[in-house]
Amino acid sequence: MTNRHQRGQTLAASLIVIVIIAICVVMFMKGTPDSAPKMKADGRGKTTLGNARATAQDSVCKSNLSQARQLLQVAKATDEETVYTSVSQIPGANSSVSKCYVGKEDYVLSPTGQITCPHLGHEKF
Repeated sequence: MTNRHQRGQTLAASLIVIVIIAICVVMFMKGTPDSAPKMKADGRGKTTLGNARATAQDSVCKSNLSQARQLLQVAKATDEETVYTSVSQIPGANSSVSKCYVGKEDYVLSPTGQITCPHLGHEKF
């Protein structure tokens, strides 16, 4: 008689643990109203996981911009007479360095030599 009673308690405890885990997963995926992640300016990152993915993609764009800016500095130091009108003209700048990772737009090279990303929300990069 005790075996059957203990087996019933174990099943109930297991079901309670599964329900608690399911609630935690739903809260992690959707977020709670108080801890809802802020969406990115371009509408990405509606869930917690989506926000983490969008932040990682933004980091790739920042890294690409940094590499493009370094390539421009090296190119200017090597050949001061050449004037570049786009990032893709810089020696060593392949398509992954000359475009935004998120929106696939070409980076903008201003006449003053500043490289910026035209994607919405990347103005501060």
